[in-house]
Amino acid sequence: MDISLSSDFDKFIKEQMATGLYNSVNDIVQEAMNLLKLRKSVPQERIDAFNAELQKGEDDIKAGRVMDGETAFKKLLSKYE
Repeated sequence: MDISLSSDFDKFIKEQMATGLYNSVNDIVQEAMNLLKLRKSVPQERIDAFNAELQKGEDDIKAGRVMDGETAFKKLLSKYE
């Protein structure tokens, strides 16, 4: 199978090869195809719900409704002790 990629993708593949995490261009393309297959297997409604929850979190941060990790952990511990 022959494929043509834009120069941006060609550059990106070369950068990925340079990391040493991949042994071949084929390995990179296979991983990309696996990720695409996984993405296509998740219903759009689930993705939308996830994105809505992320937006709620971002809104909370912007509104100052946050606490540091230590405080949150203590609060959780006291709730379940």
